[in-house]
Amino acid sequence: MATNTYTTRRGFLIPFSLVFVLLLVLLALSAFDRTFPQEIVVLAIIFVPTLYIFLESCWRRTTIGNNGMRIRKLFRERHLLWEDITNIDVLVVHKKVYLLLTTTKGFYALANSHGNFTSLVQDIVRHVDREKVEEGVRDVIEHPAVRMSDVVSAWIASVILLGAIVLKVVY
Repeated sequence: MATNTYTTRRGFLIPFSLVFVLLLVLLALSAFDRTFPQEIVVLAIIFVPTLYIFLESCWRRTTIGNNGMRIRKLFRERHLLWEDITNIDVLVVHKKVYLLLTTTKGFYALANSHGNFTSLVQDIVRHVDREKVEEGVRDVIEHPAVRMSDVVSAWIASVILLGAIVLKVVY
């Protein structure tokens, strides 16, 4: 069987990358302008968590193979063998879905911010004994929740940052 790799949805990653770049440009313009020193501090405070989320989103990879799965995030990586998984459940909060993996080594959650989340869930369920999979997981496969609020928010933030850059350059 082939190895499948799942990353952050491109629909979110593209506008969020734009947010990151525009915020960096605005921070640089504010640093050179120096009209309002407090503006640089506020933008830097916003920039730090944005940088972390950007790096985390770019680095996230979940790889499904014959022997197990590898969950890679920024600054950490976990390898799970299929026989170590004792239970698979799901938690749905509005349109945010978390696949909950209970193992002999701990507890892991995968969010539907992955691209092809339904395929990811199907891949995992295919490798695990049927009695370890809760009914809610099958419901998520049959009726996938589509989450667009993060994508829309990233596009709105891009427009706002672009407007701030235009105002900064013009005035």
